[in-house]
Amino acid sequence: MSKQGFSERMYLRYLRTKFRTIGTLSPAIAGKLAFNLFCTPYPKYKKTKAPAIFHQAKKIQIKVSGDITIKGYEWQATKPNGKTVLICHGYASYFYKFDQYVQPLLKQGFRVIGFDAPAHGQSEGKYINVIVYKDAIEHIIRVCGPIDHFMGHSLGGITLAMIAETISNPKEHKFVLIAPATKTTTTFESYFNMMHFSEAVREGFLNELGKQTNLPVSYFEADRAIEKYKGEILWVHDQGDRVCPYQDLVNFKNNAPENIKFLITNGLGHNKVYKTPDIIDKIVAFLSA
Repeated sequence: MSKQGFSERMYLRYLRTKFRTIGTLSPAIAGKLAFNLFCTPYPKYKKTKAPAIFHQAKKIQIKVSGDITIKGYEWQATKPNGKTVLICHGYASYFYKFDQYVQPLLKQGFRVIGFDAPAHGQSEGKYINVIVYKDAIEHIIRVCGPIDHFMGHSLGGITLAMIAETISNPKEHKFVLIAPATKTTTTFESYFNMMHFSEAVREGFLNELGKQTNLPVSYFEADRAIEKYKGEILWVHDQGDRVCPYQDLVNFKNNAPENIKFLITNGLGHNKVYKTPDIIDKIVAFLSA
């Protein structure tokens, strides 16, 4: 076992003991701490050199709620088609990871914009969840808009599903949702099991979610958010995704309206699915059509 792997296992063991102790004394306090931990990206960032394409970009900074500054990049096409694409990365990720999309989109004439989400990459902040991310994207739309098309992976994908739910003129927009959480309850359950939470702490977590969002757990589902959306959607998902299981999508896929197209892969998992050249080509083709 590597030194890093050993350290991570020791930290996980420490957290489990901490929550077991606090949960015995006060499940409500443990639930609140558990929710805050869930919304805190784990610090796995390394000082990554900017990909070459980023040196050609215009740097952008935007103030969002909580007086947090998020940082991003913008590219203008040499032969613009008048449309803008916004790219939204996932949890514990950053915009640099989507560098392979920039040049193909520019070649098709798109203006391309992307940001590090709050508490990610070069942006400020401590917490991230769908509500925080949605607020940041809405700020981006107001400051950098109009935004015509949207592409998001994982947490970025489910957040864009929430954006699609309320966006005006849906038939003028396209959304690409890559491995979003179809059922956030599955994500919560995986977290609960990993942390060995008691039933009381799980209940405290869900109560805290309700207090902070004033929304039921069932609200945070990508399929629910887009089931009545009238614009074009491309949903990309791998059958072997262990983070956002494909099984959660099957029922919705089998009954989805015709405006929602599905690109289902096998063997790419949760992260490789958006990095594969063939998938990149198909996403760019969908946005360009």
